[in-house]
Amino acid sequence: MEITRCIKERRSVRKYLNKNVPLKLILESIDAAHFAPSSGNLQNWIFIIVKDQEAKNKIAESCLDQTWISESPSIIIICSDRERMEKFYEKHKNKFSIQNCSLAAQNLMLRAFSLGLGTCFISGFSKMILKRILELPNNIEPEAVITIGYSAEKPLSKRSLIENCTFFETYSNRIADKSLWPIEKHFKKLFSKFK
Repeated sequence: MEITRCIKERRSVRKYLNKNVPLKLILESIDAAHFAPSSGNLQNWIFIIVKDQEAKNKIAESCLDQTWISESPSIIIICSDRERMEKFYEKHKNKFSIQNCSLAAQNLMLRAFSLGLGTCFISGFSKMILKRILELPNNIEPEAVITIGYSAEKPLSKRSLIENCTFFETYSNRIADKSLWPIEKHFKKLFSKFK
């Protein structure tokens, strides 16, 4: 599937079909995540696949009691090795760990969508409880919980206009070429100007 289509059509899915996801598709999604950029190319991510229903129930509870999470056929928890980051980025290990795992998560979700799967990125959870459920050592921190499965819904997405969040040179400076707005109508023309 073409990448622009994946980016524009992927949605956060919270309702899944009661249908097992082949491990092959999950691993293909994780493989895409593994190719994400990372600080210093440290690739400090770790992926934990959870299919056991009891474990999924506990994970959902640790995610601020979002019970719908447990209805997902599989859950992938992306963790970071903070100790590994600390060796190279002592002052910024937490920030870089979160950024690296977020980049991996985006790759994972886009690849999953291209394979016909739905996903949802969950960042609201109790790290302490999740660490206990997953039996994580002290140096491994959970950074994201991602549900993955066959979607039972077609969520809509509302996007603000790109001109409301795009500035030139400094914050709030929208003046570049006023004839460009609304920008969606001029993408091809715009991109040819910046080549």
